[in-house]
Amino acid sequence: MNRFDQDTDIKVRSTIRFLNETIQYNANEPSLAFYRIQEHVQKMLPTMIQKRNELENLKEQMNGLVFDIEYSMDAVKDVGTSVEHVDSIVKNLEKARYLSEQISLIRQKQIQQQLFEKKDGPLPSVLKI
Repeated sequence: MNRFDQDTDIKVRSTIRFLNETIQYNANEPSLAFYRIQEHVQKMLPTMIQKRNELENLKEQMNGLVFDIEYSMDAVKDVGTSVEHVDSIVKNLEKARYLSEQISLIRQKQIQQQLFEKKDGPLPSVLKI
């Protein structure tokens, strides 16, 4: 009977070892790993989508700012090259101011002459300028 118990014991141990190996294999099976990956992706996907949308919005803002900076740089360069035009405008404005002063002086003289003529009568043709 002792022999029978030893045989049974060996068979039971062998069977248990085989079951343990089978359980370990199934526990480490790739489909279980894929299941864990799927769980992780489902958990993290909404956050990743939100971050991607935030990045797209930031990218659009950055593109707008870059455009503004480039436009400003072009405007500054154009101001540097427009010195001749500005000088010409300044000269024309000075001429216009001078001519305006001359016109104003001529009008004042005409008004004074008209007042003088009304007061004293017409000037002899010798004194007229």
